[in-house]
Amino acid sequence: MRLAVISHACVVDVNQRLYAELAKLPDVELLLIAPRVWRASTGRVVRFRPLEGARYLARPLPVWGSGQITFHVYRGLARALREFRPTAVYLDEEPYSLAAAQILRLQRRLGFRLAFCQTQNLVKRYPWPFSRLERRMLDTCDLIIAITQECAEVAATKGARSPVAVVPLGVDTDRFRPRPELQAELGLTAPVVGYVGRLAPEKGLPDLRAAVDLLRAGGHDFSVLIVGDGPEREAMRTWAQAGAAGTVALAGSVPHSEVPRYLNVCDLTVLPARTRPGGKEQFGRTVIESLACAVPVVGSTCGEVPRLLAETGGGVVFPERDAEALSAAIRDMLLDPCGRKAMGERGREVVVREYSYPRVAQKLHAALREIAGA
Repeated sequence: MRLAVISHACVVDVNQRLYAELAKLPDVELLLIAPRVWRASTGRVVRFRPLEGARYLARPLPVWGSGQITFHVYRGLARALREFRPTAVYLDEEPYSLAAAQILRLQRRLGFRLAFCQTQNLVKRYPWPFSRLERRMLDTCDLIIAITQECAEVAATKGARSPVAVVPLGVDTDRFRPRPELQAELGLTAPVVGYVGRLAPEKGLPDLRAAVDLLRAGGHDFSVLIVGDGPEREAMRTWAQAGAAGTVALAGSVPHSEVPRYLNVCDLTVLPARTRPGGKEQFGRTVIESLACAVPVVGSTCGEVPRLLAETGGGVVFPERDAEALSAAIRDMLLDPCGRKAMGERGREVVVREYSYPRVAQKLHAALREIAGA
């Protein structure tokens, strides 16, 4: 199978690990196409860096509209695909994006089979011409790779004609593994409650602050580690400064490769996401990353989070927007160190078995080879 993968996320080397595992399979020749330069949502300019030791052919291309997920296009894409002659193309971009328009036009000229990644877990209607573009993709593609069953159901509701395979997101379980360190450097005292993600209201940070305040008022002794950046940064800083010294550490945004170090500081992590009219948690990647480090999770009832926690047995669920329930769930974990350790270990076992990159690569390979005629 000659497979071309197109993904703006793969400008970052750690996001290439799934495809590096896919390229190890004996019947796969893989071309990875990613931006040569990408402007991240934080404003940071990221230059393509190939994953060390990967067996695929990497082809970084210049893009117009760098940083615009919907509006970017790849310069030189037609030439790259003509030279590689793929039997199948996997588009890891939105089906209503300009990159999707590019690939649909090239499919008619080059005749490859086409699959795309479906991450929408809500039925959204887009204005023209994006609605027309999405419709063409749903009518034309040979396969849809949905990251969850709920995403697969959205594709079906929108009238997808092609088969849909559910292939979850994965995690590097070699990089994300138990490694206790960094705690003293941050000036934190155990136990540590962690949050890793975007600092935004829809992530439930007001609920986290309220829950921690309730626990403090109850006399519970613990520290809080916040990793991430976003519009709630100043609110989090003001709240942290009002607490006792050594109680809260704000690490800011850190490279994804450094996230395992911070997760291993934590005794448990919290994902208090909120459902909103425009969206809900599509997958909950921080859940599987925490559990890969054997760190149990307290997660809300938002989106895919409760299903992940039920499947892995690696955490507990509380009703979203309920700060009292969140504080009670954190308290119970803090008071039961043996129980939370067992929960984290159980969660890691399931994550390694079902969500490690080698396992997810096998699932993706099985789906793609059906359309590639292998």
